Amino acid sequence: MKKRFCLLLICALLLFGLAGCKSKTPEEISAEKYEAMANACLTLVETYNDVAQTAIDNGWEADFETLKLMDQIADQAEEITNAVNAPENVEDARRDQLAALAKQLTDQLTNEVLPKVSEPCPKTGVETGE
Repeated sequence: MKKRFCLLLICALLLFGLAGCKSKTPEEISAEKYEAMANACLTLVETYNDVAQTAIDNGWEADFETLKLMDQIADQAEEITNAVNAPENVEDARRDQLAALAKQLTDQLTNEVLPKVSEPCPKTGVETGE
């Protein structure tokens, strides 16, 4: 009797263990990739807007190189935004690429552009209200 009970218990544990090993469907994976891309895009757009406002406040619209860089980032952000708005036109592999690009651009804005534009532009002589 104990043998049967142990065998039954082992089978039940095995069944419960295998029930937790469900793999994700392609639709679930696709939805996760879309969500990651959309979240990365949202963070990028918010960061871009903050950095752009800081640049304007400090007179950096007079600096051609800064404008050029911000325009390039805006163009790439628009591509990612278009993919978020029309997800049926984007494959999962491209979603991964766009999410990575959005994170890279956000890092560039935060680590490269923001420190520069946080100071008054030397070309305009804009003074902060501090």
